[in-house]
Amino acid sequence: MNKKIFIIVAIIVLIAGVAGAYYLGTRNSETVVVTTSDKSEVKSEPKAESKKINMASVMQALQAEVPTVTQFYEYTEQRDPNNNLGKEGYYVAGANFYDTRTNNEPAEDAFGTDAGGAIEVYSKETVAKERAEYLKNFQGSGMLDSGAFEQVGVYVLRASSDYTKSQQGEVLGVLKRQVQ
Repeated sequence: MNKKIFIIVAIIVLIAGVAGAYYLGTRNSETVVVTTSDKSEVKSEPKAESKKINMASVMQALQAEVPTVTQFYEYTEQRDPNNNLGKEGYYVAGANFYDTRTNNEPAEDAFGTDAGGAIEVYSKETVAKERAEYLKNFQGSGMLDSGAFEQVGVYVLRASSDYTKSQQGEVLGVLKRQVQ
């Protein structure tokens, strides 16, 4: 009986995920200015609520305050965890990081949010808010758990579900100070 319930729940979560992805993909978006470590810019009409940030600097600040964060990578078209970078209604920039305190060892520099966390940058605050609302649907759902997250303007800051609550707060606090 428990196996049947698990399968039903998994199917419902999958359907909700596909529907959410479709919905987010149909949203109109503008682009914020984000400077990456190679100094290239993704640019269109910046919103007043956005702040120009350097992803590498944000990740380096995180590493300085949280020494267990040992690796990070910025999203590029070649290295995007979901292949959605820059697509209408999705993030326009982002980065993932690895923290040795999680139970997720990176395999050849491949790791996702569950290995530490992420920062996702959206074109508009409303799109970031929609993403945060979407992530709420997966909190506490085992392997699909979205971990802790906080929406700050056009940013969605994420911390692995493998962290303790205080570790999640620590990581989100450092990221939040960097984007404000």
